[in-house]
Amino acid sequence: MKTYEIIDHTADLGIKVYGRDLEELFINSADAMFEVILGKQKPGALFEKKEFKKFLLHKNAQSIEDVFIAWMGELLYLFYTEGLIMKKADIQRLDSEAILADVSGPIFNPESYQIKTEIKAVTYHELEVQKTDKGYQAQIIFDI
Repeated sequence: MKTYEIIDHTADLGIKVYGRDLEELFINSADAMFEVILGKQKPGALFEKKEFKKFLLHKNAQSIEDVFIAWMGELLYLFYTEGLIMKKADIQRLDSEAILADVSGPIFNPESYQIKTEIKAVTYHELEVQKTDKGYQAQIIFDI
């Protein structure tokens, strides 16, 4: 099962992501976003340290779409402020009202590698999070 695909969008960039359940959908979405930002690169070029840095991510919302945007937005924020490239997520709570997760990963080293695509923001434009026959899928547009 493919985890994501790039979708055509005028002036911005979109992805459609798939998962067997909501947890896998959220993790695959994060992986796809980081692959858009960094491209497919050898791990050694991307990381300043071999140790993983860990963050607690807790967001409340009104709908699963709001939770999804909060998740993606917070991971983007952690990348640009802390250098976190999420490689692991331990999701303790995920529903239409909140997400609670420990996220961890290596720290990006900008001297070793340039960002391939700068994502300015995750947007609600054409946002979809839905259950399908095969699990879940989401569509998200990034402001680049």
